[in-house]
Amino acid sequence: MRSSVKRHLAGLFATDIPQTAFARPQLAGARLSHPSRTGLPREFSWHDYAVYLLHIAAEIEHALMVQYLYAAYSLGGPEVPVDQQKEVLTWQQSILGIAKEEMGHFLTVQNVLRLIGGELNLSREDFPWDIPFYPYDFALEPLTRSSLSKYIFAESPEDWPADLTEEERKEIEAAVGKSPKQIPHRVGLLYELMIDLLSDRGALPDSIFREETVPFQASWDEWGRGYRGGATGSQDPSPNVIVQRAASRSDAVSVLNLIARQGEWPEADPKAQELSHFRRFLRVFRAFPKPGTTWSPTWAVPTNPQAPGLAVSSAGPIIEHPEASLWSLIFNIRYRMLLTYLAHSFRLSAIPMETGAANPRSMVIARTFTEMYNVRSTAGILVQLPLKDPTDSKRAGPPFQMPYSLALPPEEADCWRVHMDLIDAACPLLEQLVKMSKGSRADYAIALGSADQRTKREIELLLGSSRRGETQRPAGRMIAV
Repeated sequence: MRSSVKRHLAGLFATDIPQTAFARPQLAGARLSHPSRTGLPREFSWHDYAVYLLHIAAEIEHALMVQYLYAAYSLGGPEVPVDQQKEVLTWQQSILGIAKEEMGHFLTVQNVLRLIGGELNLSREDFPWDIPFYPYDFALEPLTRSSLSKYIFAESPEDWPADLTEEERKEIEAAVGKSPKQIPHRVGLLYELMIDLLSDRGALPDSIFREETVPFQASWDEWGRGYRGGATGSQDPSPNVIVQRAASRSDAVSVLNLIARQGEWPEADPKAQELSHFRRFLRVFRAFPKPGTTWSPTWAVPTNPQAPGLAVSSAGPIIEHPEASLWSLIFNIRYRMLLTYLAHSFRLSAIPMETGAANPRSMVIARTFTEMYNVRSTAGILVQLPLKDPTDSKRAGPPFQMPYSLALPPEEADCWRVHMDLIDAACPLLEQLVKMSKGSRADYAIALGSADQRTKREIELLLGSSRRGETQRPAGRMIAV
C-alpha cells in the first residue's frame, strides 16, 4: 500500500477499539462502539477519516481484483491434457467471476466516496507490497496450490468450517504462515469500522451525504452487463456483481454490508457460504493438482513480471523478448486507459440528454468495457509469448503496472485530451507490432490501432461540437464540479 496511506495506520490502530472487535462478529451481531466514543486519529476530522478508510478499502478491492485476474489468465497452456481442459476452463471462469465481483466492490466503494464528497481512489501501489487489513503480501502469481491457499485464507471465516480437513487446513495455513485468528486487522474489521462510522450521526451529520451526486455514480444498469442469471459452471453461480448507487446514509451502510457479506466477511450461514469467495476458491483447491502431478494447469508465467523500463529490483523479471516486451507496454497502456475512462465516468452525469446530443458518459463507459476486453485479450497473448529466450519454456505475463498518475485535469476538454494522449502513446507501439507479430497477433494489433483511431475521431468530434456550442444539455449540471 502506498506510503502516504500507510503513514496514518499506526494512529488508526492506536484508537480505542474494543478487543471484542477482533473476533470478527457476524454483521447482525455485536458491533464496534460508535466511532465518536472510540477516539479520532490525529490529523483527521471525522469526515476525512471516513474518506481515508474508504480509500484503503478501494486499494484492497483493486489489489484483489488484479491478483485474481492474473491467476485466472495464467490457466491453460500446452501441458493441460485434453481430458482436463474443460475442468481447467471451469476453474478459470470461477476465478474470473470472483474478480468481476471484486470489480463491483471497487466501483461501489467509489460511489460511497462520491456520496460523501471524497476524492475517488482508483489507485494502488505496484508490487510487491504488504496490505494492511490483509493476511499476506500482494503478488501477481500464477495459480498454484500455494496461491490458492492464500486466496482461501484471505476470504475465510475466522473459524475454519467443520468440513475442512486437517490436511487442508495445514496446507492453507502453511502458505500464509499464520492461522486466521492470528490476523487481527482483517478486511472485515475495515468494513466494520466504515459501517460504524457512516452510521454515527454524532461523527457524520446528514449534510455529509449528498443525494445530488447519484447521477454521477456507477449504476447496475450501466455496469451489470448480464452478470446475474445462468451459470459459469456446474457448481459455481454466475457472478453476482454488486454495483449499487447510494443516495443516503442508510444506502451507504446497506451497500457496505452487502460487500462485506459477499467476500471479505463471509457469513456462517451454509447457504451464504456456498456463494462466498471462500467456498469457490476451496472447490478449485480441492480439484487442483497436487505436487508430483505430471501435468501443469497453467502457463509458465512468472511472479510479478515487469514491462521494460525502470525496473523495481524487488519485483519480478523484466519481459525482454522483443515482441512480448511491446505487448507488455500495450497491456500497461490499455490498463491505464481502462482506469482513466472509469475515473472519467464519475465526472459525467447519467441524466438523459436531449435527443441528438452527444452522450459522453455512455461513450466513456462503453470504452471502459472495451478496454476490459482488450486487457484480457492482451493478457492472453502475453502468457503465450516468451519471457526472454524463445527456446526457454518461461512465458511472459500481464504486468498490471500502475501509471504515474490517474488524476484527471480540472477542465473537461483536457480530460478528453488525456484519452487521446494514451491513444497516441499506443499508436507507434502497435505499428511496430503489426510489422513484428504474425497471424492473429498482427491482425489484433491492426484492429486495436484502427479502433483507437475511430475513438480519437469521436473525441475530436465531441470536443469540436462543444466548442461550437452544438452539444445540448438539459437543465441541471451534466459535468461534475
